[in-house]
Order: sequence, then C-alpha cells, then structure tokens
Amino acid sequence: MADVRRRRVRMQYGAMADARDAWGEAARWYPEVVAVGDVRRAWQAEFDRIGLPLGPCTRQSVSPHRVATVEHGELRADLLLSPWERKFYLALRAGRSTLLQGHATDLAAAAGAARLWLSGARPGQVAAVWPFLGSVALAEARERGDRRESSWLWLYENHCADPVGTRLRSFLAVAFHEPRLRALRPYTSHWTLCFSREPEWPFCRDLPMVDPAETPDRYVVRTRDGRVHDETDAARALRLVLAELPD
Repeated sequence: MADVRRRRVRMQYGAMADARDAWGEAARWYPEVVAVGDVRRAWQAEFDRIGLPLGPCTRQSVSPHRVATVEHGELRADLLLSPWERKFYLALRAGRSTLLQGHATDLAAAAGAARLWLSGARPGQVAAVWPFLGSVALAEARERGDRRESSWLWLYENHCADPVGTRLRSFLAVAFHEPRLRALRPYTSHWTLCFSREPEWPFCRDLPMVDPAETPDRYVVRTRDGRVHDETDAARALRLVLAELPD
C-alpha cells in the first residue's frame, strides 16, 4: 500500500512539473496573466471591474497557472488557458452538465459571460449576449436535454473549431438539412462520423459511417457489414449514406 501511495505522489508531482513547464512555454501568450502570477488573479481583476467577487477556488488543479474556477451553488464557470496559443476556453456548467462552452476573446469577455451565468440567467440568454459560446438553439437544446439536436448543432456549427468537425464540415453542411439523418443521433468516434437511432448510449451499430479522406472535402462511406465505398465528395457521400439507411 505504501508503494502505491508513493507512486501516486510521484505521478502527481510529475504532472505538476509538466504543468509548470507548459506554463513556462505558454507565458509569452498571456503577458497580462504572467504579470500578476496566474490566471485566477488575472481573472479576479476582471471580476473586480464588474463588481463580482470571484471567491475562494474550491477545486484544485495540476495547472493552477492556467485554470480558474468560480462557483455559485450548482452553477460553475471554468476558465482554461491554452498552452499552445492565446486562447481562453470557458465552460459554463450546472452540476455535471456543460451547457455552454467556447473561446472568449479575452479575460474580460470570459468574466462577463461567467457573471451572467452565475447570476442565474438561462443558457439561451447567455448565448444571446455572448455568441462565442455557441448559438441560442444549441444552448436551449442542451438545457432541455435533447441529445440528438444538440449533437447535430454542435457538429454543424463547430463554434469551438473542433478538428473533427472541421474535417467533416462539407459533409455536415449537406447532411444537416436532410430530415432522415436529422432523425438520428450523430456522434464521432476518432475521426469517424456515426449515426444511431438511439439518442443516448448504448448506440445502435447497424448504420453507415463517414470517414474524412486525406484530401479535404472528400469522404469514404463504410457500412457496418464491412463494405467500403470509393472516396467521393460530400453530396455523393450523403446519397450513399441515405441509400444504406434501412427503410
């Protein structure tokens, strides 16, 4: 048992050392944060300007320089600084559910959105004021727990510039408007776009899948029985998928 505890301590300190190294590499992206020591102090300054105390951080992180959290009851706002570029990722949560997320332009925008969220505003109201968090439709779909609609909107809008959504962009642009597909739950597995009749896990596994090809805006349609169609464009890939759907 003592050996297990020692290994855990070494892993924890190793993770903290990696986080410090990453912060050192990222410091050039956030001079205003470096000037005050860490993101929590810098974010606190923005909250002070708008008259909202950040309060004690109750969540610990192996990346304290890059992560800050503010809570009010079951509502929570998490801010994370990217170590690779100047990017402020904000997630607004209720309990365990992430209802809004996106990349703020700066600390002030992240504080303003967090303040509105923590005041008790509905997800759609926050999205209407702060569009970097996604559309009002996406926020409302998440609030009502509509996994099918929110999954389609998340992939189609791709407001967080997810690389999987980016490579699927051309196919999603046409598939989003197809009623037979909109009746299904889309989800991705690695780089593959899959569909399910079930809105939540476990998903069904008898529907066709779409893989982005190496060439941009080209796709390969695969069936669950192992057949693979030739690489093609988005419009023909959609026709192939529809043809493979059971009646």
